[in-house]
Amino acid sequence: MAHPQFTGWAQTWHDDINTGHRLLALRNFSKAMLDPAKWKQSWEEGGGTSGILYLLSLASVTEVKTFCSAIQACNRRGKKSGDRERAVEELVMALLPQHYPSTKLRTRDKRPLHKFYGRMLRGCSSNFVESVLDAQDKSNPLSQKLAIKKLLVTHDDMLKRRLTNYLIHEGPQLSESEIDICFWEFVSRQPPYPGTQPNMSASMQFALELLQARLTLKCTAERWPRNISELAVLMSVYDRLLKRRRSVDKAPLIRLGLQLVELKPDSKLSIDAGKLWTAVVALWKKHPHQYEDLLSQGIRLELRGSNTVLSAIATRWKEDPDRYEHLLVQYLQQGLGGYSREISEGYLRTINGLPRAELGSELRWRLLRLYCQHVPEKGVDIETSSDFKCLANQEWSFEVIEKLEKEQAVLFLNRLYKFNPNFDFLRAPIQYKSIYSMRGVPRQNFNVELLLTAYHRDDISAQQKARDEVDQLRKKAATSREQEDRAIFAKASAHYAIATGDLEVYAETVLWQQRFIRDPLTVQPIFARDAVLTLEGIALLSGISSSTEDTTLSTIRQRLATANQILKSFSETQRMAMKEPSYKKTHWQSLQSLYGDVYRERVSRVKKIELQPHESELDMFNMIWEGTADLVHSIGSDFLSQVSGTICDLLNGFSGPSLIAASETLLDAAAEWGKKENRNKDQDNISATMEHMTYRVVSKLAYSNTPMLARDLIRRVIIEHPEASSWHRQFLSIGYMRDLPAEAAKTMLLSFAAAIGEKLEEQSYVKVGDEKPPKSAPPRSLIKVSTVKYLAQLLNDADFISPDSAVEVLIELFKSATHIDIRLATLESLFSTLSAIIGESGEQWRSHPMVEKILTTLDSVISIAGDVNERRPISTTDWVEAKEKTAVPATSEDSTIPPLFEMILNVAIGKQFPGLKMLQDELFSRLVLPTLHQSQEQHLRWFSLFLAKHRPALNVEILPRVPITPRIWHHLINHQGHRLPSATIEEYNQYVLLQLKMPKDIKDLSKALKNDTALRNDASVAHWLSIFGDAARWGSWHNEIHCLLDLISTRIEKAAPLADLMSVVASQASVLLDDYEDRTEQWSHLVTALRPRSMNPSLSGQSGSDYNKEMEKKWTYWRETTISLAQRLIALIQKKRASSATVLPSTFPLRLWCLSYPDPRATHPDGIYRHLAMSLDRSLSSFLDSDEGDVLLWTTLVDDIYTTLASMYMSTTNRLKLAVNIGDLDLDPKPYQKPSQAVQLVKVAVALRFVDSVAASQRGALRKPKVKAEKDITEEQARIGELVKRLRAAMYRWGWQGGKGQQAPFRATLLKWKRNNKGVWEDICSWESTHEEP
Repeated sequence: MAHPQFTGWAQTWHDDINTGHRLLALRNFSKAMLDPAKWKQSWEEGGGTSGILYLLSLASVTEVKTFCSAIQACNRRGKKSGDRERAVEELVMALLPQHYPSTKLRTRDKRPLHKFYGRMLRGCSSNFVESVLDAQDKSNPLSQKLAIKKLLVTHDDMLKRRLTNYLIHEGPQLSESEIDICFWEFVSRQPPYPGTQPNMSASMQFALELLQARLTLKCTAERWPRNISELAVLMSVYDRLLKRRRSVDKAPLIRLGLQLVELKPDSKLSIDAGKLWTAVVALWKKHPHQYEDLLSQGIRLELRGSNTVLSAIATRWKEDPDRYEHLLVQYLQQGLGGYSREISEGYLRTINGLPRAELGSELRWRLLRLYCQHVPEKGVDIETSSDFKCLANQEWSFEVIEKLEKEQAVLFLNRLYKFNPNFDFLRAPIQYKSIYSMRGVPRQNFNVELLLTAYHRDDISAQQKARDEVDQLRKKAATSREQEDRAIFAKASAHYAIATGDLEVYAETVLWQQRFIRDPLTVQPIFARDAVLTLEGIALLSGISSSTEDTTLSTIRQRLATANQILKSFSETQRMAMKEPSYKKTHWQSLQSLYGDVYRERVSRVKKIELQPHESELDMFNMIWEGTADLVHSIGSDFLSQVSGTICDLLNGFSGPSLIAASETLLDAAAEWGKKENRNKDQDNISATMEHMTYRVVSKLAYSNTPMLARDLIRRVIIEHPEASSWHRQFLSIGYMRDLPAEAAKTMLLSFAAAIGEKLEEQSYVKVGDEKPPKSAPPRSLIKVSTVKYLAQLLNDADFISPDSAVEVLIELFKSATHIDIRLATLESLFSTLSAIIGESGEQWRSHPMVEKILTTLDSVISIAGDVNERRPISTTDWVEAKEKTAVPATSEDSTIPPLFEMILNVAIGKQFPGLKMLQDELFSRLVLPTLHQSQEQHLRWFSLFLAKHRPALNVEILPRVPITPRIWHHLINHQGHRLPSATIEEYNQYVLLQLKMPKDIKDLSKALKNDTALRNDASVAHWLSIFGDAARWGSWHNEIHCLLDLISTRIEKAAPLADLMSVVASQASVLLDDYEDRTEQWSHLVTALRPRSMNPSLSGQSGSDYNKEMEKKWTYWRETTISLAQRLIALIQKKRASSATVLPSTFPLRLWCLSYPDPRATHPDGIYRHLAMSLDRSLSSFLDSDEGDVLLWTTLVDDIYTTLASMYMSTTNRLKLAVNIGDLDLDPKPYQKPSQAVQLVKVAVALRFVDSVAASQRGALRKPKVKAEKDITEEQARIGELVKRLRAAMYRWGWQGGKGQQAPFRATLLKWKRNNKGVWEDICSWESTHEEP
């Protein structure tokens, strides 16, 4: 059979062998089939139904599967086509001819591919699909894997009609799968269209129609799917309705739901029923009057699920009991409020579920009546009936009783007590320890007796009966033979005594219990926590009744006295028990918290008392404190440690004068305990706790709303309690001072300063020569140094007080202070204040009155900072006494600069307070220099006493005027040398000269002191040796000469003439020359130190833009001063050489410093370096022609020249300039005179040394860079290239120097250098020089 002609996708599918192309053709076919307007053309491209049958018979299984899926997807809701459906039906029947024998077309394909053909059922018409569903032929591939859900996308109308017809109109039976799938889809999702009713989708509307039919039609009820819950369908609609619009009326749905629950009672236990009940409750909460019938119906149907239903009903009932009580009764009658055997629990759950305010006692009683009347099967009205049988033999929570009114509670308890003769019905409190926890012993319902006794405290006869019962229990405890019984009756008697509320009865019982201290098994239970620390016992011991009738101060005082006596009895009982061998501390642990619990309750009740007009809160405090103080004396520190915090809390509500008076009371008590002598450990603890409590109260007052009231108290605490420095810092914090008004802060600080001054005068004082404080000194400091120091620091940059006021306080402190730390802190604050004033005043600082006042105050620092011992300055009387005793006063502890002197030095150079830089001259003249002179004088005086003691034969006049440590001189020379006068510098020089050449007498003394084991560790001996015996501890001479040379070469105006400074250097150099053989290293260091140390090497060889006039002036000044000093040293050597035959150093290194060196930081023309080379030539020739000259030492000359020049010229460019100009032998400083070969040899060697240094500094430094064009070479590289070319030309002339027939004198030298430096020579030649090789 010939196949039709294929086009388009069908041709590709038929002819192309590429599977990818074939599948692409099928995808194109699938897209065309989706379009109702294009499908027919695509169908005809495949040759119609017959052609497609032919293609399917040739296709692979994968392609057949893909084709079937395309047909399945083409028929969709909204894109249906009747012709397409009929074409698909024709194709399906042709593929399944055995099931459709009437078909004209038949497939030739015999492969078992029927399972794929079923997919095309969706592309058929609804009538064809319905016929397949009706047939239910399992042999038909179209029915075997029927995808109902996929058919819904296309044939939903037909399927919905079939379902409706089946459920409502008694239509034919459908398959179970069709019912289940179609039912749930049509009531929840399909079709996805809005319904005809507002806020309803088609599926929601259909679901409601079915539910209504379920309620009214027998057919629907019988045929309703068994596995689908009516409530589930309804709640699905309800949830979707809420999502669409929450404000829609939901009442009809809820009513329908309740009807469904009534129709099927078993559904009330389902989850959906719980959701329905929640919806009912929510609707009723919003509109309680409108939907009360729904709630009532839900209760009647016994719906459950919402845990808040009862609380919601109870809440409405609480607001309007008469209106909502019938709902509550209905709820209780249905058994939803709890079980009849657990009425107490249900009642409490209802009460605890109420929101907001607590339920009043009247409503509690009414609710309890409802519970007792309606929860039991045969309830009872507890108010009118006395028959409580239905309420007997079940436990009742203590909370039920305690919240009722007294009369109601007594009535309820008495009737329950009557009907429970053998059952303990009152459950003990669970949230706290209580006397009512004693159940079952010593008899049934004993805790009920206690509670009734407590309720009858106002009944005289009942109280008497209770006292008699207490006596009976005591007698039973005393006469019982069994230990367990004794403990039970003794504990019961105490509980009964507490229940009476009579402190006298309880006091007698506690005293009576002391008889059991020898019975360890009885002591433990009667003094256990559940016996002593009960809530009722603590309330009784608080001494303050909860009744408002007994709140007068006189009544409270009496009760407090009795309560405190009971606390004493407890403590005394424990003390007595401690003497017994059976005593165990664990048995008495309850007392460790008893006092604290009692006082917390006492203070809590005090705060609630409404005092009479004539009574004050201070009277109340004094009354409580009197008893507290008495208990402290009786019980001890354990009691105070427990109640101290509570006493402080009592003062929380106090303010103004009351708080001050109470604080003073505590201060007085603390002072009294602090004055006690021969205190034991417990009393020490009491004193410490008292003080801590006092500090807390003062701190609380300081940070209250009235901080001014705390001023006097803080002053008293600081003065009377100097050891509490940490609290002092808290009292005097910046925050507190900022809260005070300006005048109050000033007055407070001034009063502090005055009071501190008075106390500081009483501090202990150690006289000269005393090793320890005298016995008459006080045992402790009268004022804490750290406190005074902190006060001074507090004023540093303070914003709570004006600088003028701060100065007044600081001056007062400084005048009275004697401790070094206080002086340091005060001095620092004074300087800080002065800096602030200078910063504000600027150039007009001299006109500010406080500046001169501060400076005048600072003048007093001189005598202290200049003393040999800053910490204990030595008075004139002390010096006289020391001389008489031949004693040596103690000096500062080590060889560092003393702290006061150091602060003065640092401030004078602007190191610590930069704002004082404009006062540097003033501070130096008024503080630094006078302090230095004072230190020298005092130190010399000390030396005289030291020599008088250890070497009387030595005269102190041989010693220089040294300050307390030579480091002071070093600091001054280094930082303020330009301000030092010549006399001071000369004094410093005398000490240096003495160090360089120590006299024999001083050496012998120092050696003897070192060797004396008895004196070696003496402080005065150590100090002497630090000055004259061990130069290493003072510092090397190298540092000193550097400071001097820097001072000389620095361009700044100096107080001492430059000639005097140079004379100092010359004098030290003279000492070195006198002993040159042992001083060669120091002399070499002196000569080397002439170089410009302050020059910045990083600027060497930089562009001229980095160089300025000031730098040029500084360089010129250094050069002039260095030349002058070098010439002076040369003259000194020549003078000594002429007068002595000793070995002296060469003058050549000094001659080198006399050359005119250009500044290496500047850019100079080449002629400057040529001039330098010529000067070097002349200097070298002059030296060689002198008496010192020796050609054999030419290598030494090379080293000296290279070292001197290299120390200044470090850049590549500068060193190449030196090499070129020094190595140019054609330069002749004297054209008429031929230069000597020795000079030329030295110059060549120096030039080669510079070439080597450049080559070693960086690899390839002399090599021409590799660039594409000459223009790419930088300016710096071009400059180096030009110098390298000139250098090679000069080196060329070294090899050919000399006349015709003469051997070049330096040819061998050059050839040797080239052999050793081939790489460097190649780099030099890389610049393409045209000169021939030598």
